[in-house]
Amino acid sequence: RPGGVPEQPQIKALSSDDASGLEPGRRGGLIETPHKPTIISEGCRIEGKLLSSDVMYIEGEVVGHLESMSLTIGQNGQVNGDIKCRSLSILGRFEGRAECDELILGSHAVVNATLHYKQLKAALGAAIQGELVLR
Repeated sequence: RPGGVPEQPQIKALSSDDASGLEPGRRGGLIETPHKPTIISEGCRIEGKLLSSDVMYIEGEVVGHLESMSLTIGQNGQVNGDIKCRSLSILGRFEGRAECDELILGSHAVVNATLHYKQLKAALGAAIQGELVLR
């Protein structure tokens, strides 16, 4: 690119209307979005309040309060706290309380929480302990 600025990589987010989106890398169950996500990488630990008006992806560890339009806890991700978002995908570990419209639980999800949701998709193998509350 002119000026030596590297081209930005395409950002991918889980598609809520495709069951293959429950597991990353399967059959194109991912959609592209032009937005820049907030990414907490593996090996990173954050404590506190995280607010994003867009997409948030967690592969590290977060303790605290999270608010986002769309939040994904990746297979290596771990969240302990409160979550408020439109779409929540849990592929890793979550402990706490969450409020969302759409809840997607992947086959490696380990959840010990109170989850308030409008729509639920759960893959075989997801471990859920706590309370599921339909809003």
